[in-house]
This record gives sequence, C-alpha cells and structure tokens, in this order.
Amino acid sequence: MRYDVATPEGEKMLEKYARALAKMMDKAQIAESDPKSWTFQWYTHAVAGSIQNEINRVYQNVPASDPKRLLALATWSTCQAHGMNGLPQEERMFLPWHRMYVYYFERIIRSVLGDQTFTLPYWDYTTPGKRAIPKQFRMPNDPLYKVLYRANRNNGENQRAKVNEGQTIDLDRPTTPLTLAVLGNPKYESDEAGTGFNEELDGNLHGAVHVLTGNPQNMGSPSWAARDPIFWLHHCNIDRLWAAWNAGGRKNPEGTFLTQSFAFADENGQRVEATVRDFVDLEKIKVGTYRYDKLPPVPPIPAVAADEAVATNAPVTIFARQTQPQPVRLEVSGATSVPLTSIAVPIATHVENASGRSIFLLLQNLNAAVQPNVLYNVFLDFPNSPGTTPVGQINFFDSTGAQPQGGRTSSRRFTFDVTQLMRSSAAIGTPSVRLVADGQAVASANATVGSVALARR
Repeated sequence: MRYDVATPEGEKMLEKYARALAKMMDKAQIAESDPKSWTFQWYTHAVAGSIQNEINRVYQNVPASDPKRLLALATWSTCQAHGMNGLPQEERMFLPWHRMYVYYFERIIRSVLGDQTFTLPYWDYTTPGKRAIPKQFRMPNDPLYKVLYRANRNNGENQRAKVNEGQTIDLDRPTTPLTLAVLGNPKYESDEAGTGFNEELDGNLHGAVHVLTGNPQNMGSPSWAARDPIFWLHHCNIDRLWAAWNAGGRKNPEGTFLTQSFAFADENGQRVEATVRDFVDLEKIKVGTYRYDKLPPVPPIPAVAADEAVATNAPVTIFARQTQPQPVRLEVSGATSVPLTSIAVPIATHVENASGRSIFLLLQNLNAAVQPNVLYNVFLDFPNSPGTTPVGQINFFDSTGAQPQGGRTSSRRFTFDVTQLMRSSAAIGTPSVRLVADGQAVASANATVGSVALARR
C-alpha cells in the first residue's frame, strides 16, 4: 500500500525514505557507479550534461565491457516524453515508463534498507491544504531529513511561492493549475486537435508542478528534476492519478502500446527488461503488486449520442490562425496579445456550423532557450470583451530546444476546449489570444509559441 505522505503511515514511510537516501547519496556507502546509487537513479531519468562525459567520469578506469557501465549506457536518459525526440510514440509512453521507473526505484530502496515493508508515499498537491511541499523537505539542518532538502527550489524570484518556506506552490493564483480536471478526459491517446489523458496529464498538471516547485536546475527541467527527492513523491502521485483513471472505467491503448519494453536496474543492480503489458494493471504486476490508500473520484463516462460519436471521429478543420507567420515571442512579464484571422470564411460562420462539434484552441511547438520558470495564463479575448477567466495555463517544462540529450525542437503543445466560450461570444467579432506571464520569467528564456489556431471537429 502506498500512502499519502500527509498521513501517519505516509510519514513513517518518509522517515524510511530519508534513511535510504542518506545511504544512496553517500559515495562511501554506495559508489556512484552502483546502479543503486542516487546518481545512477537520477541519471536514469536524464543526465544533466553530456551522457558520454558522465559515463567516462563515473566509470573512469573501468573496462568498456563492465556490466555496470553497460547498464548505465542502456538506462541513462531514457525518460520517455522528455528529452528524447518528441515523437508521438515516446509521448504515449510517459505514464508507463514513469510507472516502471518509480516501481524499480521503490524496490531499490527496499534493498538499500533491507526492509521489504517500505512503500513510496505520494504528495497529494491537488487537494487544498496539501499544496505546500511537505515540511520534511524543508529541514536543511535536521540530522535525518536534511537529505531531502534542495536549496534551488523556487524562492519567489520568478514564481510567487517561496517553496522552502512552506508556501503553497500555487500561491496567489486566481486560477490554480493543481486540479483533477484531467480525470474527466475519456481517452488515453491524443489526436491532432485534442490531447488525450496521457498528454494532458503530462503537459498540464505534471508540468505545472515541476515548474512551480523548482528552478531550471532543479524540478523545472527534465535533466535536473530527479535530483530533487520530491520528484519521486510527485511521480508517485501522477501514477496514482493514472490508477484512478483506470479504476473509473477508462481504457488504456492496446496493440503495439503493450509490447514496448525498457531497460532498468532492479534491486540487485541487475538489468531487467520491463514490458508495458506487465505494468498497465496494478493487480497483475507479477512481483510487487501495489495499491494506493485512496484514489480520487473520476467523473462517470458520459453517454455519447450517435451524432456526437460521428463528430468525435470527424476530421479536424483549422478555421483561424495567428496573423503573424513567425512564432509568437512571449513577454518576460505581463501580456502578449496574438491576433487571429479567419481562414476562407468568417469565424462566426464556422461556429454557427459547429452544432454537435467541439472547438479547440491549439498552441503548438512551444520552445524556449532556457526554462522561463513561470506559467502563462491563456485568455481568449473578443472585441470590447476581454477574457476574465483563463481557458487554461501553459508551461515550458521540457520545451527547451537545445536539450543536453542531443538537441531537438520541442513538439510540446496544449489544447483547450473553448466550445461554449466561442458559441456565446463569436457573434461579437474575431477573437485574439492573450498569454500572460504569471510571474517574472527568466530574462534569457526567449519563450515562443510556434503556432496559435482555432480548430473544430
């Protein structure tokens, strides 16, 4: 059973967690080259710098055929959906890869402690009253819990919250991104207009927690995120939300999705191949099945009328896009307005003809030189009627084009259902999109959105 860290049971597990990490971080007890070391586990997610340089540093004077060196080559920087190539087949593996990663990490801690009763607790930040980082992660002078502390969490400079002072990470935001809205998404996979549960959870709630918690050399960037001990409680909660989504009757993909496998280090420091089909059902994990003490409620699956079912599978039509052809550069602070122009026929005509169909705002190909370390609220404005409530937020976690893992242009995107807003407002003119920095962005970020468009299906 995995427990909420705020419960007595969770606190007991957190005490064990701290004791294990003290050993894993102590090179005199567990060498960096050992698969059970903190460095090896951090680097499995992503290496902060050149993989080959770190391999050479950690395994200097070690033969190329050394099993631990070969295991590092096979497992380091293999996080799916972040730091790879930005391909759809990698994005769809966001949830299963991280489930495997947390699962083997938990087993490694059991081995380090010699305690098979340990289970990883989760940080339930979607519940009001639990949105501050747990107090044990904010105690740099405590003999036991100091290993959980990281100085480079957000300190109020870019984001509002001073995380290590116990402020809620969504401090003073009129609209919090820390909600369970994603659980209402009925499908796992994305398509060209709408993000499925996996991608929505990844980009929105998951990415927002990373950016709200740590700076670009901490939780704010994939290469550094797993160095912070809070990372593991965050991803334990992300896994819990997937378990809840499935328990609510939602289905995972089948076919080739289930046959993908990945290499990890097990509790004995040996290579193990983990296959998706063995991890999508918690009750059927062959060794080490687990459950959560509490799952959040999932909205019931709505009945779909025949005409709506047809619309769901209908082709997507982009009917308006940004007036400027080049990427939109976002302001370091304040608002950036993006005028839209209709394609072929007036926007109102598309809306009038969209009965039974959905209308989406698409923001695609986000990119930044470095992590801006803020969220941007997204508004849809109409002439003489500016939006007062964001249609959502975007963040730039994993949207930097020059990744240490080899470099790529980010394919990160966000989609927002604006059907009701468009139907109630389209008659009053052509809208524009407003992106408002929710804090002071890193000056050198040069954050851009590649394209902004409205589409219907």
